[in-house]
Amino acid sequence: MLTRAPRAFWQFWSRPIRAEPAAAFRISISVIVLLDTVFTLIPMGADWFGARGLYTPGMFEHYLRSWWRWSLLGASWSDSAVQAALWAMAGCALLSALGLFTRVATVGMWALLVSFHMRNPYIVNGGDILLRSAVFLLMLMPSGAAWSLDNLLRRKLLRAPGMARRVIALAFTHPALWAESWRGESSRGLMRPWSVRLAQVQLVVLYFFTGIDKVRGVHGGELGDWVGGHAVFRALNHGTISRFAVFGDWPWWLFAPATWLTLAWEIAFPVLVLWKRTRWWALSLGFALHVGIFLTMEVTHFSWTILSFYWLFVPAAVLMDMAGKATGSAERRQYTVFYDGMCPICKRSKRTIERLDWLGRFQFADIHDRAYAEAELPGVSYADMLKQMYVKRPDGSHFGGFEAFRAMAPLLPLCWPVVPLLWLPGARFIGSRVYNWVARNRFKYAKCDDEFCSLHLKLLAGNKVDEETIRKVVELHEQRRRFLESKGSTA
Repeated sequence: MLTRAPRAFWQFWSRPIRAEPAAAFRISISVIVLLDTVFTLIPMGADWFGARGLYTPGMFEHYLRSWWRWSLLGASWSDSAVQAALWAMAGCALLSALGLFTRVATVGMWALLVSFHMRNPYIVNGGDILLRSAVFLLMLMPSGAAWSLDNLLRRKLLRAPGMARRVIALAFTHPALWAESWRGESSRGLMRPWSVRLAQVQLVVLYFFTGIDKVRGVHGGELGDWVGGHAVFRALNHGTISRFAVFGDWPWWLFAPATWLTLAWEIAFPVLVLWKRTRWWALSLGFALHVGIFLTMEVTHFSWTILSFYWLFVPAAVLMDMAGKATGSAERRQYTVFYDGMCPICKRSKRTIERLDWLGRFQFADIHDRAYAEAELPGVSYADMLKQMYVKRPDGSHFGGFEAFRAMAPLLPLCWPVVPLLWLPGARFIGSRVYNWVARNRFKYAKCDDEFCSLHLKLLAGNKVDEETIRKVVELHEQRRRFLESKGSTA
């Protein structure tokens, strides 16, 4: 045990990992910086940062005298120079989002963001500080190893014949690629994990100490807003940050459970996210919390910035499935959906999935092709397939019933807003029971267009699917197949 723990700790920080989570983090943070710069900072650039604006450079000379504070913006910069620097920051954010000259773009984005924040600290809020920290952590990551133009060009040009073209390929992307083997960035989509681990630790520390700071309000017999249960109620009715101050006449205790749940979740977050069984609960609760904050409070980009860190906890396999193929691979990653071809509700569900499958990730197989279905789903009996739908992932794992729907949801763009909610505490309990109830009672609500369908559903009515039922289903399916063949030959 003593030798295993240090080895696990070392591997946690050193074993190469897939770069897709870092790439998703890069795209999210870069888009936030781009939108914030274009729609907030640039329109107010002259007033906030200009030499003759609301805040003159001389107001912050004392602030910049500290050796750890600096800014690339000179005190005598004109309004046009300030605007040019803002557009340069927007350009760096765009290049970072696209993954073109990724390392240079992220360094430039961070340096300019720090410069503007130091130039006028009066406009900086907690969300801006969090964004600045995120950009710094992004700068340390080889996030261009996946989902980037750098990676695409590097793969293509490095395969080109001739040493001169290979050297040009490396020079075209960025000099850091010359140390590719040391840094862990590769065209195969792998990277060294230490920078991602730093960002994960940052989020854990942020939540934990935020919760601890809220508990510090308990002293001298006073419980404080959080422990006393008033915090959420007061925030929703705050005259400055509340979007809809409509809860003022409501009793405060209605919002007390949300206050206590938020406080407990923040303090317990390190343990919840470390344990695999509760990790998805922790992240799902966080998603619901921050979306709720954004919808009810004026917090600018804070909610989306902190949710961007969540990408670093999502398994790379999930992101690879959403993207459709692994970095550096031409093979398309597809799921196989096994459905009951004689059940009208199942066929309707298949047509719905086909319409929503904008990314082209699903292929379908009828379970009545029994040899194929049982070979593709080892350990799953034909009786199990008759009871519920199954989905097989590209890695060979398979899921049934509600778990199958939960596995498919990340690949359906219309389902993305609710995907995190499917892992909330109790979602599996409720979802499984709803699915099983519908599956057991489908014969009552399905509209069949032939006798085979009606007989099929009546055979499956209830909970018990024994060998005799299976024999009758197989026989019925064979009769239907012969009928369709004879009908086709007659036509």
